[in-house]
Amino acid sequence: MKKQFSKLLRACSIFGLVLALMSFQETSAQQTVSGTVVDESGVGIPGANVLVKGTSKGSVTDFDGNFSISASSSDVLEISFLGYVTQSVTVGDQTSITVTLVEDAAQLDEVVVIGYGTAKKSDITGAVSRVTSQAFEDQPMTRVEDALQGRAAGVTVAKQSGAPGAPVKIRIRGTNSITGNNDPLVVIDGIIGGDLRTLNPNDIATLDILKDASATAIYGSRGANGVILISTKKGSGKGKLDVDMFTSFSEVPDFLPTLQGSRAGDFARIENQLRGNEFIPLSEIQALDQIGGVDYQKELFQTAMTSNVQLSYSGGNENVNYFVSGNYSNQEGIVITTGYERYSIRANVSSQITDKLKIGVNIFGSRATSENDINSFSRFQGSLVAHAVTWDPTTPLRDADGNWNEGSTRSLASLNYNPIARLHQSDIQEVQDRLNTNVNVSYDILENLNYTLIAGASTYNRTQERITRDYGETDAAYNGNTSRNHQVSNIVTYNKSLNNHNFKLTGVYEFQEGVGKVLNLNLDNLTGPLSYYLAELNSGIDWNNNKTENSIESVMGRLEYNFNEKLFLTGTVRRDGSSRFQGDNKWGTFYSFAGSYNLTDSSFIQDSGLFSSLKVRAGWGQVGNQNIGIYSTFDSVSLGSVYAFDGAVREVGSTVGNIGNANTTWETTTQTNVGVDFGILDGKIDVSLDWYTKSTTDLLLAVPIPATLVGPSKSQIQNVGEVENSGIDIAIGATIVKNDNFSWDSNLSMSFVKNKIVDLGLDPLGNTLEEIQGQFGSIDGQGRTWNVFQLGQPLGQIQGSTFLGTWKTSEAAEAAQFNRAPGDAKYLRDANGDRVISVIGNGTPTMLWGWNNTLAYKDWDLNFFFQGSHGNEMLNAFKGTIVGATGNQRSFGHPMQLNQWTSTNETDIPAGGENDYGSTRYIENGGFVRLANLNIGYTFNDVKGFDSIKVYAGGQNLFLITDYEGYDPELTSRPANNNGTVDAAPGIDIGAYPNPRVYNVGVKFRLKN
Repeated sequence: MKKQFSKLLRACSIFGLVLALMSFQETSAQQTVSGTVVDESGVGIPGANVLVKGTSKGSVTDFDGNFSISASSSDVLEISFLGYVTQSVTVGDQTSITVTLVEDAAQLDEVVVIGYGTAKKSDITGAVSRVTSQAFEDQPMTRVEDALQGRAAGVTVAKQSGAPGAPVKIRIRGTNSITGNNDPLVVIDGIIGGDLRTLNPNDIATLDILKDASATAIYGSRGANGVILISTKKGSGKGKLDVDMFTSFSEVPDFLPTLQGSRAGDFARIENQLRGNEFIPLSEIQALDQIGGVDYQKELFQTAMTSNVQLSYSGGNENVNYFVSGNYSNQEGIVITTGYERYSIRANVSSQITDKLKIGVNIFGSRATSENDINSFSRFQGSLVAHAVTWDPTTPLRDADGNWNEGSTRSLASLNYNPIARLHQSDIQEVQDRLNTNVNVSYDILENLNYTLIAGASTYNRTQERITRDYGETDAAYNGNTSRNHQVSNIVTYNKSLNNHNFKLTGVYEFQEGVGKVLNLNLDNLTGPLSYYLAELNSGIDWNNNKTENSIESVMGRLEYNFNEKLFLTGTVRRDGSSRFQGDNKWGTFYSFAGSYNLTDSSFIQDSGLFSSLKVRAGWGQVGNQNIGIYSTFDSVSLGSVYAFDGAVREVGSTVGNIGNANTTWETTTQTNVGVDFGILDGKIDVSLDWYTKSTTDLLLAVPIPATLVGPSKSQIQNVGEVENSGIDIAIGATIVKNDNFSWDSNLSMSFVKNKIVDLGLDPLGNTLEEIQGQFGSIDGQGRTWNVFQLGQPLGQIQGSTFLGTWKTSEAAEAAQFNRAPGDAKYLRDANGDRVISVIGNGTPTMLWGWNNTLAYKDWDLNFFFQGSHGNEMLNAFKGTIVGATGNQRSFGHPMQLNQWTSTNETDIPAGGENDYGSTRYIENGGFVRLANLNIGYTFNDVKGFDSIKVYAGGQNLFLITDYEGYDPELTSRPANNNGTVDAAPGIDIGAYPNPRVYNVGVKFRLKN
């Protein structure tokens, strides 16, 4: 059958050729054909090639996309432009032609940024994921991190807080360091060290994520945690003015069950059971049943509004391209008095000065202001959210004179300061200003030799003005820091081809330097007018200031080789010198090697009937980490310390500050990656699979120093220990349906990761350390830490006691041995009668996934995006505070207590005893499935004065499927003492700011030029 089909095809080809020759002889008269080449929006495309097929006769469109060419009626015109599908048009009797070019998504994705250059996607040997603006353009967003979440395999994006402008944790292929920084390196338009929080998502063209060591090794000393390369938009074609405006309304998805508001009467009855039947009069309880008490949880939250406006103007021709944008975003927080406002502006201009010389300039500026970040308040007994949810519902917000009730009138429930009053009486304003500029110059020295200069400078100014009130005392403070950074990168690239052998050599010399200055002023117990700007009227101002300098110098070489577009090899070596280390330890050298083989053209693939493409990859490499304090390896003295040597008179002097370590050197991550990329069903489905293992050695660990040597709470940075990560990344892209009226594109990414501590070093006696206590202190008065690092176990271990229910009446004698009574909480104890403290859970997920879908029917489009996280537990200490009856949480506040133990109803809900928040009672499954985005839009294409108008509506975080009984299992609280990192103790909730549910409406339009 195949042979018959081939014969028929050849016959048809010959017959067609004969007809074409006959037609050419009959209609060979030439005529002038004019036309216009436009994009899908009807905007003219300058510089498009118009060629008479089969000849060398051609033309190029002008600035407006117009062209003129001489051709006969039988000629076929081929119209092409980079990034668009080539169109063929038969002239016939037409003298005027309009040709619409459609973007070629495959071609646009073909070139990937790999750092200090680009490469065809088919040529890549390392593990690189790409997210284009098309993947998130249908999700209204104000944060870049939302564009990454669930869209790139191996990349974990977790919100630590739902507060507007709050930090977001991004991890690439797991956590490497125990106490060091695990943030990936961000490079924006070639400038190292960008901040995603300040970037306008609408400015982004592509995000390329370098995941394995062979890809990240080009950034050597800073690539251990992965690299995110961001390319911002550049203009082309006729000038276009685009506007995108949306308004969002946010709310807390669900309120937690409490005995506040309408259930305040139940709260009062439990109090009377504990303290006596007349503690709260019956008449007051009856009133609470009828009209309810104060619901402090609902007083804390509000329906919040967000406004976002984005304008951009872009265009260009064969000589100059430009993109200018401005963005304004104003977000109210769902917690009262909190909010975030940001202004940003960008200008990207590039010019082809000569055939050899090209110059580009990028300028970006932003101002971000946050209001009353709740993490800026004390969290030693939970956050302000926890304080509100556990506050006394029988105490009104204000007294009879209209003044705030600063505490519970009966000393019930939370004994903290009234959280609603605190937020209204406090004003914490933090302003962050950034200005980044960079110039890139590209010059072709020879046909195959190019020199590129990237030079950039940035300034950052942060100020925080705060005035806070707590139980009759008002404090004021000022915190300010500024930093200046500059970078110079010299890049030389040489290309050479010898028959089927193709070589590309890249050399880099780079220098980066930064200077930072800090000034802090504190004033306690403000008297007189309670105004920040009158704080100087008070005495006793404490202040300190500091200045830091740091630099890093680097050289890098990379060789890329391919044989006949089949075999690809890459080798990289980079040497970095960092001022954070001392002596010979300043320098670190890092290597990587990788290769891939393209089997697409092999007979095996061609004859398989299944695969449309197939490529295998493998790589190995080492990268470093220098993310420690700038002077943390140097000794220092702390000035201004006070001590009373005679027990009476305080004297000012100096004490031991930082304890340095000249032997500290680079933390090193070694990674091996094996991958395969293939397409099936004629390219309708593309799959990328990667298996990796990486080991981080010489960990930069803050090791506690015995207090007998240097005083309390001192530690020293040492190269101690080893952490191992291994996992699988899966990315699947599919075109499920594609015809003239309907299309459905779907992308699924999944990541599986295992983490293990391989080595924790030695104790002072030279013995192998089996575990190190963490630094997340308990908030229930137990004086313990809730996290621990254990040899052979993953990071994120949660430790606590084992809850066994309640002591029953039959166990009264045994309970009395531990000073307990029937109805009290019962915990597992050892032979000495002490509570057993052991690992009770782990807060690090082992599987994450995201599923993004875009459907289009005529002028309608629909996007829905699901994400999920599995394999981790949560310590819901927040729930423990609501249950209460321990420490400063004086009362039972959870509805479950309505079924608490009694002598006639012996349940496992304690009616007394210690309520240990750090116990198995509050360990819950942290897995979840979330509808992260749903957006539907309609585009009007025939509106006078507009190229197009799109209206859309949708929402984010519309529903959440989880067993977790807090607000959201994705949230992780910071320790009350701010010690440790977010990776050291994930999955602990002491009242994190909820992740809001958002509803939005918006409009996008392009004005006709």
